[in-house]
Formats: sequence, C-alpha cells, structure tokens
Amino acid sequence: MPERLPCGAALAAELAEGARSFAAGFWFPLGSRHEAPHERGFVHFVEHMVFKGTARRDAERISRDVDRVGGYLNAFTDRDSICLHCLVPAREWKLALDVLADMAFHSLFKDEDFEREREVIVNEILSGRDDPEECSHDELLDAIWPGDPLSRKIAGEPEDLARATREALHRFYRGRFRPAALLVTAAGPVTPEEVSRELSSRLAALEGLEALEALPEPAEATPSFRPVRAYRPAPMGQVNYFEAVQLDPPFDEADYYALAALNGAIGEASSSRLFLALRERQGLCYSVYSAFSMGRSECLWMAAANASPKDLPRLAEGMDRELDSLASGGLGEAEAKEAVSRLSGSLEISLDDADFRMRRLGRQVLFQGAALEPAEAASRIAAIGPGELAAMAGRLLGAPRARFAYGRRSASAAKALGLEELPPAGRDHA
Repeated sequence: MPERLPCGAALAAELAEGARSFAAGFWFPLGSRHEAPHERGFVHFVEHMVFKGTARRDAERISRDVDRVGGYLNAFTDRDSICLHCLVPAREWKLALDVLADMAFHSLFKDEDFEREREVIVNEILSGRDDPEECSHDELLDAIWPGDPLSRKIAGEPEDLARATREALHRFYRGRFRPAALLVTAAGPVTPEEVSRELSSRLAALEGLEALEALPEPAEATPSFRPVRAYRPAPMGQVNYFEAVQLDPPFDEADYYALAALNGAIGEASSSRLFLALRERQGLCYSVYSAFSMGRSECLWMAAANASPKDLPRLAEGMDRELDSLASGGLGEAEAKEAVSRLSGSLEISLDDADFRMRRLGRQVLFQGAALEPAEAASRIAAIGPGELAAMAGRLLGAPRARFAYGRRSASAAKALGLEELPPAGRDHA
C-alpha cells in the first residue's frame, strides 16, 4: 500500500538497485473526463501552465535546472489523470523532487503566460486535426461513447479555450491540485525511506494550501458503450478501421495480466495473429495493431488498421475472422505459452528502465490502490495458463464489438460491410 505523507499525500517508491537514473512522477487522479462543461480543457491547460514559472523559478530556470544535469522533464494529461514527471541521473534525485513539488504547488499563472499559452494550445489542437491517427481515434470515442465525458478531446476545442479566463483556471488549479490528492511515485537506486524523508520535509511546508477551498471530488461512472457499425468520411488517402470492445468492472490485476498476454498474441507483437494474417500474408495494410486501457470504471480494447478503400472490405472481413476464431477457440497451447513468455520477458526488460518502473507504480496504484512488487508481478504472469487466456478471449471477443471506419469516402465499402455512413464531422473539417 502507498505510504501516507504530510498533507495527506501518498508515496509509492521502488528501490532499483544498480540503476543509474532516478524517475519521479507527481500524479493527480484528475483527467478530462472529470471536467465540468465550463472547464473543458482545463486539466491539460494546467499541465501547460505549471511549466511557465513559480515563485522560485521562471520558465527558463525550470528547464535549465533539469537540462544542466542531462535530465528530462515533462508531463501528460489523459482522461483519468495528469502526471508531472522527471528523469535525472541518480545523484540528482533531490533536484527532481524539488522541481516537481515547486511546479505542482507554486505555479504563478501570470496573465501574460496565460494568454500566450492559450494560443499555443489552440495550435496544438489544430495540429491534431491534421493527424489522421489522432482524428480517427477521437472520432471512434465519439461514436462509441456519444455525449459521455470520456469521448471529449483531452485538450478541448478552440472555443473552450476562448471562453477560459486566467482567474477560472487558477481557481481550478488551487481547488483540484491539492497535496491531499497527490500520489508520488519514484524508482531508482534510492531507498523508499530516503525518498519519504525528503518528500515529507517538502510537503510539511504546504500545510497552508489545504486551508484553500477544495472543489468537489470528481466522480466516475462506467460509460454506456454503443457497438456501432459506422463509417465517417474524411479527406484522407486511406481509411482507419477499428473494432472495439468495452469490458465493464469488476476486474483486477489477474484480469489485467491475462488481457495483456492475450493482447500481445492478437495484435501487439510482430508475430501476432493480426499482423501475420492481414499484413504479412495478405498485404492489406501497412499498420495493424491492438491495444487496451483498463481503468477503474471500464476497460476499452481495440484492434486497428489502415487500408485503401478498395481493400477495406477484405481487411475488415479478415480481422473479423481472426477475432471470431479467438473468441470461440482461444489460443493453442504453444501460442499461449509464447504469449505468457513474451509478457514475462517484456516486464523483465522494462525493469531496467527507472521511468517505466515509476509509471508502472502510478498506473497500478491509481487503478487498484496498491502496486505489486516486480517479483510478485512476474509470478502472477508465469501462473497464466491456456485456460485463463481462453476465458479472457471469450469474455473479450464474445462481447458486442463496435466496427468503425474513418477516412476516404467509399459508399461501396460501407455498404459491403453494413456500416452506416455518417456525415463528415464539421468541427474537425471546417
């Protein structure tokens, strides 16, 4: 279980003996799904603003303090959380914690920085509209979760940014980014006790922040999944095609590892079924893969590929055939052993990466409230057998699947696949 620190913050730290780097992440369980309608894009906007300066460091100093030691400082926002993270040579581990704490709780949000960064984010949004993969993924979520907060774009829309004010954003930052909501994860050749002592001394000075008015805690609900069969035309050369499934809770770490092993065999690896069948044997696509994200309220799995409109019917039929075969028969014994071995080896290799270990801790604690020791995780993976993989294949691929295509218009392909042709998304293609 994570250790409790001053102000109610939590720490999950892992000793990585022999590592030469130290990674730390400051996580808040707050993402785009938690924003009220008048706050759309706020979490991502805060991510940008915390790099613009604090009471102790201006934007240049924030960057230089980490750059001068050869470190790496960044952040990301997703639908469930935001994370500020830093990777440094192990001897600079206290610097990483200092910079992250400074950014997380002492950012100034100056008016001129707010106005400038608003334009930066608008340009980021417009750039995303020119990215076929990003657009197609956004459109898929809009089709399967219409109107649900999970279907919103993480950065918001330009009109959301136009309505934002510096005062509203800063109030959101002060009300949501509180020490009591903080999870710190760390990995490197520093003992958890040392990390705890250093963080405790820094967080003890933040007691006054808890006196600020806290906003209500964000709520999460399992989204209502629509197994659509739809085709949305867009001005592109190819078509991005998806098959997607939602699993509803309950699920635990055993489900996660079974799904991770199964997913590798379906479409994550270069020896996976979809890659071999659709690209290597038939040449129907350049890119084909499968992926999943498992959170507290839902698990979304998808298979995706891109193809020319003329090849789309064959691609979709081939993907259906492979997935239906797995749903009814699961993996063969040799294939199941390979899937488990692949996942086990991948974990072992990744444990050399302090940044991976830090992120792994964060994802596990946010998902289930605690993180498994690497040895325990390896043991859980090794225990997966053909029966567990067959059960997961039936649960996953026996569920209703959405089928969604986004790209170059082809009425004949849509008709052949029984996909309802939707009008172009005007907000993305003005």
